[in-house]
Amino acid sequence: MKKIEVIVRPELKDKTVAAIKKIGVGGITICHVQGQGSDDPPLVGQYFSKDLIICVVDDPKLNDILNAIAKAACTKTKGDGKVFVTAVEDALDICTQKRGTTSI
Repeated sequence: MKKIEVIVRPELKDKTVAAIKKIGVGGITICHVQGQGSDDPPLVGQYFSKDLIICVVDDPKLNDILNAIAKAACTKTKGDGKVFVTAVEDALDICTQKRGTTSI
């Protein structure tokens, strides 16, 4: 399993989520976040608003999801966002007690 964290422009959040869901991902978490890119000049107390989309996926779906995200969220301008992928060792559905890929 892989955890995908997608930082996108707020106006592209819904389009990106739709692209992820089309691949067959069930659950997602969305948060409003603020930050700066490494190339941005240091801003004191000023940050750019973005949305963070988090989902956990089965390994075989990873490349399809990354391609869908890139297609949906790219405007070809600076500040489109980033995608981070990390390994997930295990998962537990608290209610059903299902573990691993059956829990997602």
